[in-house]
Order: sequence, then structure tokens, then C-alpha cells
Amino acid sequence: MSSASQPFSPPTPAFDAPRHSLLRNASTLFVGQGIGLIAPLVTIPYLARVLGPAAWGPVIAAQALGNWLILIFEFGFDLSGTRAVARARSEPATLPTVVHGVQSAKSLLVLASLPVLALVLFAIPALREHPLLIGWAVVFAAFRGLNPLWFFQGIERVQGPVLVDTAARSAAAFGVFVFVKGPVDGWRVLALQAVFAAVALVVLTILLARHVPLKTPRRAAALATLKEGSSIFACRAWTGLYIQGNALILAAIASPATVAFFGGAERIVRAAINMLQPLTQAFLPRLSYLQETDRPAAQRMIRRALGGVGLLGVAMGSVAYFGAPLLVNLLLGPSYSAAIPVLRLLAILPILVAINGVLGLYWALPLGYERYFLVSIIAAGITNVALALTLVPRHGAAGMATSAIVAEIVVLFVLGTRYVREGA
Repeated sequence: MSSASQPFSPPTPAFDAPRHSLLRNASTLFVGQGIGLIAPLVTIPYLARVLGPAAWGPVIAAQALGNWLILIFEFGFDLSGTRAVARARSEPATLPTVVHGVQSAKSLLVLASLPVLALVLFAIPALREHPLLIGWAVVFAAFRGLNPLWFFQGIERVQGPVLVDTAARSAAAFGVFVFVKGPVDGWRVLALQAVFAAVALVVLTILLARHVPLKTPRRAAALATLKEGSSIFACRAWTGLYIQGNALILAAIASPATVAFFGGAERIVRAAINMLQPLTQAFLPRLSYLQETDRPAAQRMIRRALGGVGLLGVAMGSVAYFGAPLLVNLLLGPSYSAAIPVLRLLAILPILVAINGVLGLYWALPLGYERYFLVSIIAAGITNVALALTLVPRHGAAGMATSAIVAEIVVLFVLGTRYVREGA
């Protein structure tokens, strides 16, 4: 892709943010998030039966590899890139530089990962047994990682792009029922995801080109952007590590049944917590923009968000606590009754995560305090592991739940203290 020869001068109204757009964008993102969660879940019972355990296991492993690669390729640009675009809206002439830097960085990450992946595949025999699956997983991750949806979140114009992205993910999920008929078709699951991720990438790139001129990726721009976004990537990577690592920690020091009781309860809670993500996607660009144009308005919005999102967390936690017996029996089955007290313990997580999300993703990142966010997450991760090693041997799943709760309290203490000190 080549750059446009004329100077960039977008019409200002294209980047204005009318007041009603925040609610509209949040609603759109909620719908997209909901469909994005439901569509893959619909395929699980089908794949479990059609592929069977022996063929479905490698598919799950390949998808896990793909999701891990996406985390690397995205490099937290869904946060840092969105924030940069939102801030650049006050000086639209700088938008092409932001877009060029992010897309250059993503391209460099994809290219740099290929030799590393080759070494991993060579070193691990189990992966070499399924080259088609692994190949499609890498292709899917590359296309998904290059997706420019972050830009449209930054300019707060998400309706069309979210529709494209959601339609592509849904088509990949429901294509499974058409093209996957037996154990030998497992690779088609990843192929469908890769093909429709490519479709979404092409369509969204065409839409992106209507807003800014696109240029060939450059290494200098990539390295500069990677350096600028490294702290947010560290936040994202560390958060993913200590949240996803709880089941692994438990598996290393407890029985499989204990892992199942904790994991089942945690999945119920995390499913509710994940529905807070669209609020972040809607508020982050608006707050980043207000930080550049009207800081007092940004502070007022953060204070309102603390109350509103906090109440949403209270509602989620209340449902989890009082509805624990029904939720466990309905979603996990009667043999998981030991998960009921664990779920009731974890019911406080939605409240803590909601407040921490506002302090971290609505306040720290948009206003440039990501260093404090990273410190809080590192402290939480260390606390989580240390307490788990101490509590799990004696208290099992309840000990792991307690460790997760205390870790979030650590985040709240670090960020809350800094928030108050900054005079917010």
C-alpha cells in the first residue's frame, strides 16, 4: 500500500464525538461481545461429538496457540492504539502517523515470530504431528492480530466495523456445522477462523483507508511504536498470565477434582466479568480524547463511572452469591456441588474487578498513569502465587479463590491510593 501524495486533511466532523455516541458505541460493543462469546460456544457440543476426544484435543491446543499469538501480535494496541488515536483526534493531521506506527509494529511482530515458531515446532514433537492445524492457527493469529478495529474504537465510529468483525466471527463459527463432519476435518475449524479473519481484515482495512492514507510498514516506525506501547503490553500480558494461571497453579499442587471445582466456579464469574469489556472499549477513547481537550470533564466522567460500573459489579456479584446453587447445578451439574461455596467466595470478584477496571483502564491508561497500573498488576501477581502456595494445600479450591480475591484487593489498594493522591 502506498501513501497518498496530497497532505492529509480529514474533515473535522468525521472525528467529532457527539455526546450520544458513547451510549450507542457501548451498546454496539455489548452486542458484538455477546455474539462473539455465544457463537463459538454453540459449536462446542457439536465438535465434542463429531471430532471425538482424540481429534478435538489437538484442535483445542492449536486454538490456544493461536490465541496466545494474537496476544503477542496485538501487543495491547487495542488499548494503547485506541488511546493514541483518541488523543490524535484533537490534531487530525497526526492520525496517519499513529496508524502507520501501529500497523508497522504489528507487521514486524508477525514477521519476527515466524522463526521462533519454527524452532518451537521443531523442538516439540507433539506439535509436529499436526502441521496443518498449527499452520492454520498461525495464519488465523496473523490475520486477527492485524485487524484495525482499534482505530474505529479510537475515533468512536464502531457500528459498521463491529458489525463486520462480529459477522466474520459468527460465520466462522457456524461454518463448522457445514464443513466439519468427522475427526479428519479438525483442521477446518482453524481454517474457517483464518479465512473469515482475513475477510474482516480486508474489509476493515478498506474502511480504514477512507479515514487515513495507508503506507508501507517501516521498521523505524514499528520499533518506535513498540517502545511507546511496551508498558501497556506488559500490563496486558501480566494480567493474562496471573488470571489464566490460577488453574495451572492449582493443577500443580492439588487434585484434578479441586481444579474442576475452582475452574467451574471461576468460569461462571469470569463470563459475567467479560461483559464489562465493551464499557472499556467505549470509555477508553472518550476519556483519552477528553484528557487532551477537557481534563475536568474526564475527571467527572471517571467519578460517574466508578459509581455506575461499581454498581454493575455489585449486581453481578449478588447474582453469583445468591444464585450459586442454581448456577452450579444448571451450568456444571449436580456432581459439582462442592463448587457452590467457591462460587460464593468468588462473588466479590465482579465488584473488585469493576472498580479496578475503572481505576486502571478508565483513569490510569487514558491519563498516562500506566506505570502505576503495571506496578499494581505485578504486585497482584506475586501476591496471588505466594498465597496460593500457602493456602491451597490446606484449603483447596477455597484457598485458590481467596488468593484471587486478595490479588484484586492489592490492585485496588495500589491504584486507589494513587488515585486519591493525584487529587482525583
